[in-house]
Amino acid sequence: MISHIVELIVPGAEAEQFYDFMINPDSKRYSEWWPEEHLQFRITKPGVENHLGDEVYYDEYLGEKRRLAFHAVVATAIRPKHIVWQMKKAGMRLPAFLSLELNDSPGGVHIKHELRLGYQGFGKLFDPFIRLYFNKSFQTALEKHCKTEWPRLADYLINPSLSRQAR
Repeated sequence: MISHIVELIVPGAEAEQFYDFMINPDSKRYSEWWPEEHLQFRITKPGVENHLGDEVYYDEYLGEKRRLAFHAVVATAIRPKHIVWQMKKAGMRLPAFLSLELNDSPGGVHIKHELRLGYQGFGKLFDPFIRLYFNKSFQTALEKHCKTEWPRLADYLINPSLSRQAR
């Protein structure tokens, strides 16, 4: 299994605010948050109470060279601390998870953003093929993106009109 983790503290933000925004995606607000990078993030099929089982579509750029687009299902939804999306292709769940852990701290919200790809056990034989796609360049782009987007979300939640202005 391949795991890529980005951790940071976003000053002036709270876990509950971030959780609410991410668990109930809206493409318009998602795009306003970072117009140059964020294209779509929306629920395509509602799940059960508390968003567990929601199916979503997610599409964004990671800098100029990378694009990340996928369908996923909310596999974990623990308010206000943890959301896990499991990616899907052609209706089948993939061994690919995006996890967001949010914890309030004295300095702001502590975010742990983790992308887990691949198999455990015998399936690990496929990990080298996954690494062809999720290479060092992709990891660097994802890390840079995360370190920019989360502080931007705090700014957007305080004043949504700021994201529409050139920064």
